[in-house]
Amino acid sequence: MLPLIAIIGGGVDASRIYLAKSRLQQSCDAATLAARKKAAASEDGFGITDEIEQTAQNFFDANFAEGIYGTKGVSYELSAGNDTQMNGAASVKVPTTLMNVFGFDNADIAVTCSADLNLPNIDVMLVLDNTGSMGGSRIAALKSAVFEFYDEIMSAKPENARIRIGVVPYSTTVNVGSLLMAENPDFVADSFTYQSREAKFELIGNDDAVDEGDVLDEEAGWELLPREPVQLGSDNEAHYHWNDNNEKKKKPECLAYDGQTYDVNGQVWKIYNPYWIDEYWEHWKKGQKAACRAYVRKYTVAGPDDVQEETFTEKFDYWIHKPIAFNTSSFKYGNAVTTPTGHKGADISSTWDGCIEERETVDLDGASEIPEEAFDLDIDLVPVSGDVETQWRPMWPDITYNRPGPSEKTYSSSDSDDKRRYHYCPKAAVRLTEWPLSGGERNAAFEAYINSLNATGNTMHDIGVLWGARLISPTGIFADDNETAPNGDTIARHIIFMTDGKMEPSTSRTTAYGNPDMDGKVGYAPDGSWSQSQLADIHNDRLDLICEAVKNKNITMWAVSFGLPLNSHTRGCATGSARAFEADDSDDLSAAFKKIASSIAELRLVK
Repeated sequence: MLPLIAIIGGGVDASRIYLAKSRLQQSCDAATLAARKKAAASEDGFGITDEIEQTAQNFFDANFAEGIYGTKGVSYELSAGNDTQMNGAASVKVPTTLMNVFGFDNADIAVTCSADLNLPNIDVMLVLDNTGSMGGSRIAALKSAVFEFYDEIMSAKPENARIRIGVVPYSTTVNVGSLLMAENPDFVADSFTYQSREAKFELIGNDDAVDEGDVLDEEAGWELLPREPVQLGSDNEAHYHWNDNNEKKKKPECLAYDGQTYDVNGQVWKIYNPYWIDEYWEHWKKGQKAACRAYVRKYTVAGPDDVQEETFTEKFDYWIHKPIAFNTSSFKYGNAVTTPTGHKGADISSTWDGCIEERETVDLDGASEIPEEAFDLDIDLVPVSGDVETQWRPMWPDITYNRPGPSEKTYSSSDSDDKRRYHYCPKAAVRLTEWPLSGGERNAAFEAYINSLNATGNTMHDIGVLWGARLISPTGIFADDNETAPNGDTIARHIIFMTDGKMEPSTSRTTAYGNPDMDGKVGYAPDGSWSQSQLADIHNDRLDLICEAVKNKNITMWAVSFGLPLNSHTRGCATGSARAFEADDSDDLSAAFKKIASSIAELRLVK
């Protein structure tokens, strides 16, 4: 019987011991994972605080209840393994049943576990609001938060993983010209029609060409006539007083001047429409108060010595504001290009700063998905060489001038010069780049770039998110770099969209959609002039469609607002409500970016 009891008892106790150990291991794993996740979200940095330790204990207790399988003396201890790893150790006594007959009262079980943040290949595009409202302390807080993100994500980077970070600063356009030209110059149009101005000139003769008998100069006007033709040109006032007592005789002499031509001091005088005026000279002696008045044309006729050839110069006359096609084939390469658009038609030289106007689009008109003809909203469409509708265009503010609507408009020189349409061009975007730590320190080039960001201009979220998507897409114009990683492992793709404001497009500056009232790229305003709120509605609709398209590409979207609650459009960009953050101050903003970094890192069991 004893051998039989030992066999059966050993089997029963072994099963209980196995079940207890398996449950103990699961409880240790759960508790340590919970602690590591709690540490990732902590604002106090990595480490075991009382709160983290309590979290781990709560998870352990919930999974391994006191007395389960008859156990006793259960314990769990949490410890830090390294900068990113947490370890757990658990033990318990399992009382035996039949085996105690043979002197085995308890079985001691001990397990260990470790949890770590493990990064796969990670691509992150930071789409950062660099508009004017982000100036001062806000842009400083943003830079600090980005550094927190970098430090957190790089501290957890495994040796064989690839982490790339790109940045798209945005306002009402983006600065991606150098990226497009480096990828393929055909992505940028060689010509484009800008809302510009054309100078009109008149020819002015410096030396009038004359033949003998030509009129050299001429003046004309109404003036008084003297009593006698021989007195024409006299400066003696008395000659111009007519005898009103003898009107019947003198008035006909006045009217007789009509149509007569006289030689007066070398000039030809032609007299028209003379008429008699009674009582003209109010203070003159009685009988000489009448006057004769006529229209007199005076001119000089050229003689033999006056014959000469005429030379001419152009004199600025006026401006016509209208759409004008300009050659951009040299301009897009960063070369200085001269155009006759300066003051009074003078030549001016300008170079491209890299900001772009979007390709062709259509009015969404309430569309629930991106229309096929809206090339601007197509994340992956590769431009067709020579097809300007599919290409991007260099923004050219130096030659762009305003007018009220699409019709041509004439302006004088000074009025026209006041119509220049400027733009807000943010810092050049950076494509996905590896920014490795240097000696354990933050990458200097990354730090320098982030510190160079500046805040200016109005707000168009849609253009920023759109270009964040283009720069991270595995199937778009940068697919060769984005489709795979060198180690062949999968790539987790994330866009972090950060803003401190609502949509506020500019109505007076050139944007990525040109000049709204003149170009009408998103339609023309019903009353001829778009308001900012009307344009905001239009671009919010485009933002909604873009964000949905991004999420459909298996790209995780994070939305962070700073100092302003997320609205339905910005919140809707996030992949689920857990990825939408609202930061009231700089501390909140840093905490949000740090939280995102730790969440991007995948929590896993090491053992």
